[in-house]
Amino acid sequence: MDPLAQIRDELAAMRQAYEEKIQRLENRVMELEAERETHTGTGGQDMLGKVATNESRLARIEADLADRKSANGFEYSGYFRSGFGVDGNGQTLSSFKAPNAQSKYRLGNETETYVETHFGYNFPELELPEGTRFHVGFMPAYVVPDNQDATDSTFSIRQAYAAAEGVWAGQPEAKFWAGQRYYGRYDVHMNDFYYLDMSGYGGGIESIDLGDLGAFSVAWLGGTIDELQGGSEIIDDTVINAKNSLDLRLSGFELPGGEGMLWVDLAHVQDTERPNGRNVSIRGGGGAAIGLLHEAELAGGGYNRAMAQYGFGAAANFRSNEPDFGAFEAANGAPLTEVDYGDIHHFRLVNDLVLEPSPRWSLQATAVYDHVDIGLQEASEIEWWSFGVRPVYQVDDYFSLAFEAGFDRTDSDLDGSGELYKFTIAPQLAPGKGYFQRPVLRFFMTYALWSNDFEGAVAPDSYGDETEGFSAGVQAEAWW
Repeated sequence: MDPLAQIRDELAAMRQAYEEKIQRLENRVMELEAERETHTGTGGQDMLGKVATNESRLARIEADLADRKSANGFEYSGYFRSGFGVDGNGQTLSSFKAPNAQSKYRLGNETETYVETHFGYNFPELELPEGTRFHVGFMPAYVVPDNQDATDSTFSIRQAYAAAEGVWAGQPEAKFWAGQRYYGRYDVHMNDFYYLDMSGYGGGIESIDLGDLGAFSVAWLGGTIDELQGGSEIIDDTVINAKNSLDLRLSGFELPGGEGMLWVDLAHVQDTERPNGRNVSIRGGGGAAIGLLHEAELAGGGYNRAMAQYGFGAAANFRSNEPDFGAFEAANGAPLTEVDYGDIHHFRLVNDLVLEPSPRWSLQATAVYDHVDIGLQEASEIEWWSFGVRPVYQVDDYFSLAFEAGFDRTDSDLDGSGELYKFTIAPQLAPGKGYFQRPVLRFFMTYALWSNDFEGAVAPDSYGDETEGFSAGVQAEAWW
């Protein structure tokens, strides 16, 4: 049987069962209401006693009904983006991204439809003590990389896990989990850059209270090996994952001006002979990474997050999965021969700022510096600088005007150096004021220009022999 059809059938059966329970409860409430109206005017003590008893029963049933109507034990959330656009020649929309940059500025620069929907269930029928909860979560995702051509669409399972809370008497806030899940992710929304993302398969314990020191979490993780590789971009040649990570975190401790999160990762990768069937063999080994995050809530609205990260060896990419080295070639175009994890090291600084100083104005700004040696036998250092800002002006309760400017510079031993400048203006409709109000419907116009050395490497399908480009389109984006 088709797995998707089976999942739909199971969800439909569960929904029908709870709808029947709700209907029975509603019918009982109506019966008790009618009984109360019949007897409250008689004046007899016996009848008053019955009414009082029924009032108590009615209150309990109504409370239970409210709980079941609010969730029925189910949780549902999700995210999607989709749209349509063309380049300056009226052909299929292309995105503008600098070679070796780890992200691109998103506004008016996304060509795909991406949908992920999270289904959760909390087992209310177990009647567990207050504060104790068992929970399961499941998240399928679907991506069409080109909104004008759905032939390369991909379905993926992004999360499938179970968790238990309130089961450790000495640590009531601690949560145990196992399965596949998004784990401790930090990103910059405007360029979709996940600078720390240990999502994958594994298990662990979160939020062990250490008093003034904060909360401690530990997890054993292996990386995802689906075709999306932690993002929405399809990877054609999936890396065979032989990586294990031990993720240690201390969060919620005080720092000047805000709170901190200290992250340590210990990882190991096995030797692998040409894991993606292409150009490199892997000489594995161990590695470690450390990061310090500072987060501050800003007066008037918004926040600032800053993180410094350093890693070497198997932990150097700040993720649970191995990188895909299949995309790299030596400077002369020859195939590569070997990756040595003993030679990999990585340093990164990120700042993510969101300001909402007034109902009329909001903005996000980011700055990134990243330096990595990817461990090839050939010279393989890559340096990336990125700066971007997206101010939004609120015209009225629903209409706003967003502008985004982004700059990326990369300097690579493999692909040379250059810059990309990208500018977008986007009139928007959203249900309220604020930078993160969703859903949003937008029309966009985007202009980009780049260095001569990047000719043929930025939006090659639309502007393969040029150093500037234009696109326009519409897009919807929502989360719930």
